[in-house]
Amino acid sequence: MTRVLLTALLALFLLSAAGCGSDPAPTLAGHALLPADTFRGQDRVGFHIDPETHGRQAPFTGIPVQGFSSIIKVGEGEVLALQDNGFGTLANSPDYPLLWYRLQLDFDGGTVKLMRTVPLSDPGRFLPAEPCRPESVPYLYGADLDPESFALTSDKVVYIGEEFGPWLVVCDGLGRLLRVPFDVPVPEALKPYAKGNDFYRTPDHPDVRSDGARVQANLPRSGGLEGLALLPDEQHLVVAVEKALLDDPVADRRALLEFSLADQHFTDRAWFYRMDAADLSIASLEATGPHTLLLTERDGEAGPDAVIKRIYSLDLNVTDADGFLVKTLVCDLLNLDDTAGLTRPEAGAFGLGHPFAFPFVTPEGLAVWATDTLLVANDNNYPFSDGRRAGVPDDNEFILIALPAPVGK
Repeated sequence: MTRVLLTALLALFLLSAAGCGSDPAPTLAGHALLPADTFRGQDRVGFHIDPETHGRQAPFTGIPVQGFSSIIKVGEGEVLALQDNGFGTLANSPDYPLLWYRLQLDFDGGTVKLMRTVPLSDPGRFLPAEPCRPESVPYLYGADLDPESFALTSDKVVYIGEEFGPWLVVCDGLGRLLRVPFDVPVPEALKPYAKGNDFYRTPDHPDVRSDGARVQANLPRSGGLEGLALLPDEQHLVVAVEKALLDDPVADRRALLEFSLADQHFTDRAWFYRMDAADLSIASLEATGPHTLLLTERDGEAGPDAVIKRIYSLDLNVTDADGFLVKTLVCDLLNLDDTAGLTRPEAGAFGLGHPFAFPFVTPEGLAVWATDTLLVANDNNYPFSDGRRAGVPDDNEFILIALPAPVGK
């Protein structure tokens, strides 16, 4: 029996178990999108990707508004959306400026409006590696950092979970780095599998890719800090490492780490989380209470090939007999009720209508919209991902999911 079939059977079992009794299922309560072909400015970007992808010609005569890797609700109908490094790798994104957006979501009209952009910059020269652009260029670009998650404190300090290092990056509300990024320590229990390193290192870390480097990567590329949650007391962050250490014999094990905002360092506290399969990735992390979180798991497929796009709840105080956090299925993003008809089936499109599916390879944005409603957004990886319509670049989609009960404690 293949892994895909086993995974599909597990998914059916979980869904049927969740559906027992009279509790209503998670329901699509809002759907808005920013078209894939949305650009800003007149800068030409995309010189380092294939010249033609899904009918789009690179380089582009404008910066695609895409790559939403994390979202924060900041006002009535408004969110901050963190952009990742651009086109996905250090090598193909040196011309892509790093930033976050302020967006207005109109679920009545189904539209998304770009309100503001905030560029990332390093005026204090805190980054451990040389900038990919000349010093005369004030901003950071997609070969400098790969931002994948962020949190905003009440005093307007922004913490960014990053994947090239991986690092925890700290900046102000204007996107300016405030200090040298924090290295991410390997939990004590995992150090036998860390290739002699005390810290996580991907192949893109400057210590790994420097000439004559003696430090080995212990994480796969694009395996760093994908989830970051600010606990309600604003005393601690919880960060999630997307993938397992290369040498970890427990391949479905993932680590969550605690960072003290008051002391500005990682504590010795860590938790372990078991994925539904070894080759899955953590896509997002969101706090719902003093010790409760939501976590998104995803596979690497999209459209009709997608099997696992799930949101689980967990309690940092509750572990099983093996020491793993206990998780409870909150919703399956591939099987949401749309009995209200917010979307309509469409020829050539996958997942519209009832049931509704969010079939994107990277459903990376997650926020609590209301006590019983979640906001989820995709990273559309423009122009590469085509989960909704084969051969057509995905839009940036935002959905509201009404849950049968409030989340968190």
